[in-house]
Amino acid sequence: MTALRQPAGADEIQQAIAAFQTSLPFALDPFQREAIEKLEQSRGVLVAAPTSSGKTLVAEYPMWRCLLAPGELRRPHARVIYTSPLKALSNQKFHDLSQRYGAANIGLVTGEHTINDGAAVVVMTTEILRNVLYDEPARLDRVSDVVLDEVHYIDDHPRGTVWEEIIIEAPRHVRLIGLSATISNVEEVAAWMGGLRGHIGTVVRTERPVPLEMWLSISNHLEPLFDVRGRVARRTLEMAQNDSMHEARFRYMRRAPDNDLFHVIDELRGRAMLPAIYFIFSRRGCAEALGRCAVHGLDLTDAREKEAIDVRYGQMMERIEDSDERRVFRQAIDVHTLRNGVAMHHAGMLPSAKEAVERLFIDGLIKVVFATETLSLGLNMPARACVVSSFTKFDGTGFHSLTAGELTQLMGRAGRRGIDPVGHGVILKEADVDVRDIYDAAIGGEMSVDSKFAPTYTMVLSLLRTRSVERAEELLDKSFGQYQNVQRADHWTEKRGNLEEHLADLGCRVFRHPKVQCTERTLSTHLALADSVEELQASVRRAKREHWRDSRRGRHGGRGADPGQRFEAMRRDLRHQQERINNSPCRSCPFFGEHRAHRVEVRSIEETLEGGETELEWARHRYRREFRALRSVLHDAGFLEDDAPTQLGLLAASLFGENALLVADAIVAGHLDPLDPAELAAALVSLVAEDRGRDRPQPSRRHFPTPRVEVAHRRLRGSLHRLTALEREHGLQTLRPLSLDYMNAAHQWASGTALADIETPAANDIGDVVKAMKNLYSMLRQMEQALRGHPLLVRVRQAREAMERDLIRRV
Repeated sequence: MTALRQPAGADEIQQAIAAFQTSLPFALDPFQREAIEKLEQSRGVLVAAPTSSGKTLVAEYPMWRCLLAPGELRRPHARVIYTSPLKALSNQKFHDLSQRYGAANIGLVTGEHTINDGAAVVVMTTEILRNVLYDEPARLDRVSDVVLDEVHYIDDHPRGTVWEEIIIEAPRHVRLIGLSATISNVEEVAAWMGGLRGHIGTVVRTERPVPLEMWLSISNHLEPLFDVRGRVARRTLEMAQNDSMHEARFRYMRRAPDNDLFHVIDELRGRAMLPAIYFIFSRRGCAEALGRCAVHGLDLTDAREKEAIDVRYGQMMERIEDSDERRVFRQAIDVHTLRNGVAMHHAGMLPSAKEAVERLFIDGLIKVVFATETLSLGLNMPARACVVSSFTKFDGTGFHSLTAGELTQLMGRAGRRGIDPVGHGVILKEADVDVRDIYDAAIGGEMSVDSKFAPTYTMVLSLLRTRSVERAEELLDKSFGQYQNVQRADHWTEKRGNLEEHLADLGCRVFRHPKVQCTERTLSTHLALADSVEELQASVRRAKREHWRDSRRGRHGGRGADPGQRFEAMRRDLRHQQERINNSPCRSCPFFGEHRAHRVEVRSIEETLEGGETELEWARHRYRREFRALRSVLHDAGFLEDDAPTQLGLLAASLFGENALLVADAIVAGHLDPLDPAELAAALVSLVAEDRGRDRPQPSRRHFPTPRVEVAHRRLRGSLHRLTALEREHGLQTLRPLSLDYMNAAHQWASGTALADIETPAANDIGDVVKAMKNLYSMLRQMEQALRGHPLLVRVRQAREAMERDLIRRV
């Protein structure tokens, strides 16, 4: 095991920072200098700062020390791993670092690519690093620092678990550098990390590198949300509250309202707020907005810019080696609107088309890009203004207003550092949105990070491969989720004491007055009688309605069904209860109202105490219960025996993914044996792809590429049903359904069908097909590593080779 490196001395730190400063074309910000100092003095640092503030420079400092630092300041034998949550971000960072430090010094490892993985600096996705920690931890022996970019993804479900696994499992000699958006509980996250690894320094910068001005578009005019003193602009508030309902016809349409689109763009252009990112929360909305711009001939570029766009477009076409992809690229890009400075950007586009839009926008040639919110997730595409076309968005189950964190994320791209003196955030006022909700989000401050930790089958198998059950459960106790549960328990203990003290005080004082005629006991009886009277009155009304309905339909009750007798019995009971209420001491008590309020307060406290204890007990051992339930399923399904992975379990542990159990089971059961390489791709894609249209009605008859694929799919579905039945027995629901969308596309792709002729499933775009194929390619690479010596290996390798188009190979 590599020894812990001792913190550097003060003189060495200052010398290193001074030398690092000389390598930069600009001065270090104070928060960057502070973060580097704390990194050298501790076991890591957590930097929370707004988008584009320069926090990534802190991560480059250890890279500089192992590659470019002069003399004794260099650490030539150290290595640095840079992780990010998305493959696109990893690819972008790989290119950026290669330009700065030289391609020979930078490596990349993602699901699709392994490039120079022995380099001094390696960029990889967080999932890849997690896999390395479980499978080959010795590869980190020479690693001095691990950068966790976008560490606030701890709050993301289901990916947040990966961050926690890395922080828990990373060797102690490795320093962690966490880069996060501004979050309110950064000290809590650092305290948890510090408890595992030693002191973690924190640096928080809340000030944006470029100030942000917020605007509200009301009736096609921009009004400031806040005045010059940062207070709510009263005029804007009054205008928004008095806004007429002429926009009501757009209430259920999640796109830029037709009457607003061009007016808003004209306002932005007139106020010199371009280039702008115009957020629309649907791909269809983006396409419709772009189409309207084409129809109306919106032109935002001059002749010089059009010429520059033509040149860049031609260069991008030349870089695409695959002629088939070039043909699809031409279809994906509307050159006319592109030359006019307008484009769209969303996850369903061809990757090369998205990249073209990104490059042209960064160069200032695209003036308006209609984009879904995926553009706000880390890609370096700053703008002068960001426009939010709707303050509500669909979350998969319904519409909700944007939270403060979501609004901050969207506005994070507004303002280009070193170019714009101020950035602009524009929100379109909708008739069905309360302006107070907009103000609440605009002044809501930073988001808080809450753990989304959840044990998985792969985690259980990986832990039990090298640990006992007891040691594996101890690791769960080290999670950020458990840390937060302990913090909540401590807070609850204090709150419970205060509530119990208050409850005792209420019981002592409220009935101790000489004029009080009732007691707590008579009050409870009185209130119970009042509830009984209300229930009886409701029963009488209900019985009358039923009798009237039966009489109208000519129905007659059987024995004992005389409505007169029934009503009379109810009325007698009702009179009796009312007499008891009238004779209650509480009836004449002058303090009855106070006593009733007291009883409500007492009951509320009692319910809070009861609910708090239940919730605390559930949270205290939540992860151990989930771990044991997963373990039981694995035992029953044959992946574990005597709490150790079987050969089936070891295979599943080497295949990281949501449906790794199904893949391993299919291999061992022989479900994939009869398939040729293209059929193998078609069958496997159902295990790794995500259906965008899973909630839409499914066709009664599926068309499979071949009969053998249909048989394999039926067997996979049977395995899934067996595993989900085991899950239900143990109170779990983690396995996702098989994807039915991409089987034909995968078969065509692996068979060499031209990209333009590959079947695109309904409700999907070509970019979704490419993403599914990349996920499939990644799984085939994992299987190729795991199946050495297995009879299926040859066809897995052939399937992987058949998937290797330029679209897959290109970084």
